[in-house]
Amino acid sequence: MARTVEMDKSGRIIIPKEIRDELRVGEGDVFKLERKDDEILLKPIRLKKNPAEAISEMTLPISSWERVEKEIERGAIEE
Repeated sequence: MARTVEMDKSGRIIIPKEIRDELRVGEGDVFKLERKDDEILLKPIRLKKNPAEAISEMTLPISSWERVEKEIERGAIEE
């Protein structure tokens, strides 16, 4: 489904209610924003029911903060 939306002067874009309802997203939800060539991809981040499970599945030891972030994202986000 393609929609045309307008960005305001603060850089905000409103996701149409129909799409928010279909994706079950709302105020306070967190999204992954990614640029691919000339496109912007916006994907809701959905945590597993038990975040402790994701942490327990991490590969340890982790040597850098960048790897920590990647391990958390890999383990905590449903694909």
